[in-house]
Amino acid sequence: MKGRWAIVVGLVVVLIVGAVGGWLAFRPDDDTEDRIVVGSTMAPSVLDPAGAYDIGSWALTSNLFQSLLTFLPGNEEPVPDAAEECGFQDDDLTVYRCTLREGLTFSNGNPVTPDDVKFSFERIIGMAARAEREAGDDSIPEEEKFTYAGPAGLLGSLEAVRTDGRDIIFELNQSDATFPFVVAGGTGAIVDQQSYEELELHPDDSVVGSGPYILDTYVAGEYAELTPNPDYNGAAGEALSPIRVRYFVQEGDKSAEEQLAAAWENDEIDVNDGVMPPEAMAHLDTADPDIAVSEQAGSNTRLLSLNNDADRPFGERAVRRAAAALIDREEIARQVQEDTVEPLYSLIPVGFTGHATPYYDLYRDKSVDELRSDLESAGLTLPIEFDLAYSRGAANTAEAETIAEQLERGGLFEVTTTYYDWSDFIQLIYGDRDFDAFLVSFSSDFPDPATYTDNLLGPADALSTGFSDEDLNALIAETRRETNRPRAGEDFEAILHAAAAEAPIIPIWQETRRTMSDASIGGIQQLASNSGVWRLWELHRI
Repeated sequence: MKGRWAIVVGLVVVLIVGAVGGWLAFRPDDDTEDRIVVGSTMAPSVLDPAGAYDIGSWALTSNLFQSLLTFLPGNEEPVPDAAEECGFQDDDLTVYRCTLREGLTFSNGNPVTPDDVKFSFERIIGMAARAEREAGDDSIPEEEKFTYAGPAGLLGSLEAVRTDGRDIIFELNQSDATFPFVVAGGTGAIVDQQSYEELELHPDDSVVGSGPYILDTYVAGEYAELTPNPDYNGAAGEALSPIRVRYFVQEGDKSAEEQLAAAWENDEIDVNDGVMPPEAMAHLDTADPDIAVSEQAGSNTRLLSLNNDADRPFGERAVRRAAAALIDREEIARQVQEDTVEPLYSLIPVGFTGHATPYYDLYRDKSVDELRSDLESAGLTLPIEFDLAYSRGAANTAEAETIAEQLERGGLFEVTTTYYDWSDFIQLIYGDRDFDAFLVSFSSDFPDPATYTDNLLGPADALSTGFSDEDLNALIAETRRETNRPRAGEDFEAILHAAAAEAPIIPIWQETRRTMSDASIGGIQQLASNSGVWRLWELHRI
């Protein structure tokens, strides 16, 4: 689940030399051979922006819908897309105004209007309110309840939306320098109010958007076929090639990662933008002249989330600090993940403003004897027993077992590892909150450090730790008042060091994102970034 959960966002892009009109005019009836086939392990949940809050959904819908703002390759600052211009109207950062471009149309021919933008934001909030109402209504059978809250949590600062001619005015209930980043992501996708119902999800097979692509065919969990939108008018380049995204999901004992690796090995896909097992990634021959490889530090992180409730094992600060000190990230990164990730000592990963290494600075010299003394001084009986929960994902079982072994080496802990199916895992964390600790991947909602600090440490409590600190909350609020994001770096570092001292969540590693393609495909360098935009329009045949 995006933001709250992470699973890496990948992107693929398509760019062919020539005019869109010419391509459409001379396109053969059977374009199977023309489509660039992209493999992904990030299957969407839904394609309606008001219900989608996962990386797979946001990746695909970023090609089908426009937002007022977007992110360009190599630039993690929001720039106009469906808007001509946007900006804050006051020094308090509580009024944000955008002017809509002239002449925009949806794929069904309807014009894109400021009222469509207003409708799109209000619809997200309305659906979340409906889900909350029905969750507490015992008269509605569980299987009939509406459960799609979508990205409404990212709109916590939005008080109201109004229009004035071609302008859209967002009124905020607090200073929020990150609001443009939210608008530029999947939350800001604009839908046609003539086609989309206010409080019902729209069918996935009849998407109406104004993005660079039109959705031809979609089979959930299997594939999506996209055709360039000749009427697109925005910041993205023209999409000149059709795309087929092939999704790999768990099938019996075969993981999505294993299936993707097999498809790549058998030359069934042109672009590999998913996650493969560590052993497959480790043995990838990047010097092979027949393939192209793009590598970058990703926004996906692996975290150990701890239940901070007083009646739980990690309700005691000394226990959390002991666990933070005993985990050997280097061993996990090198031996379990086979050098496909980097050890992480911060809740804000490398590449984001404010990154530091407080978990290394605070805990590198802690000995087992010192930790034992701290635990006994807190009146605790050793070893401390707890259950470590985990779910699907490459190498998760080996990773959970390795962490358990590391924590048990000094005799301070006794760990039971438990695997959960994904639906049971979600219920464990957000329904019952009946956990001691769990392993999970967490990725950014937008390319700004606030997506980590606000979600992980602030009132949002995205990982259900139960942790809360008024001083930290005040610092987090202060970072939202700075429009020049690098200037907020010192505050972010202060937040990280204070959080590391409490250790409500323990960082483990940060992904190294690799995208591979056949050597005949260009554009993979622009395919992925930490913005969450999946630039399929950048891919092209060389």
